[in-house]
Amino acid sequence: MLEIYLFVNPLGTNCYDCEKQINQISAQTKRKLQIQFVPMLNLQTISDTFHRMAADHPELDRNALAEQMYQIILDYKAASFQGKRLGRQYFLRLQEHILVNHEAYTEELGITVAHELALDTAMFIDDRRSKLAEDAFAADQRLVSEMGIEHPSQTVIFDVEDFDCGLLMEHFDYDTLLEISEHTINNKLTTLPQAIKQNHDKANLRIL
Repeated sequence: MLEIYLFVNPLGTNCYDCEKQINQISAQTKRKLQIQFVPMLNLQTISDTFHRMAADHPELDRNALAEQMYQIILDYKAASFQGKRLGRQYFLRLQEHILVNHEAYTEELGITVAHELALDTAMFIDDRRSKLAEDAFAADQRLVSEMGIEHPSQTVIFDVEDFDCGLLMEHFDYDTLLEISEHTINNKLTTLPQAIKQNHDKANLRIL
């Protein structure tokens, strides 16, 4: 089984597309994939999001945006407590409301999405502002630091049977990830072609 960490900006349109593509790969490949969306919240992601959104929303306040991004992540974490797959579905649905339908994030919208996915709403409301959710957020940010992640859409791939071998995909690429998934159906990650492992023809990949 491959464990895949996709690092994302919670309000990043490119990241939203990457999340949908990785779910497509999971549905398409026969290889079992364990997927985690890891939201990033730092000065860079806040600044990038602010500059992208400020053109259409001149009234946008940077601090309010940062708080909104944080609350979106806590909502995602609260939904994930009811199942990782449900959490990913929740995250995608909430992003759809905000990024595709252009709805403003509010606590009420977060609850609406919980209703849409038939989550235990009372539990979700309790969890979304709990210390448990805050700790889960902090754990994600430590993971970003430990894995040396520099920007959203970077992807880390591990073979759960051999954690000594990991690959970092600098920029998410559907075809490359599908190729890796298909190759490892009957093989371990360590058996990837040497050229891929050494970056000779896959400059987007490097060994961790």
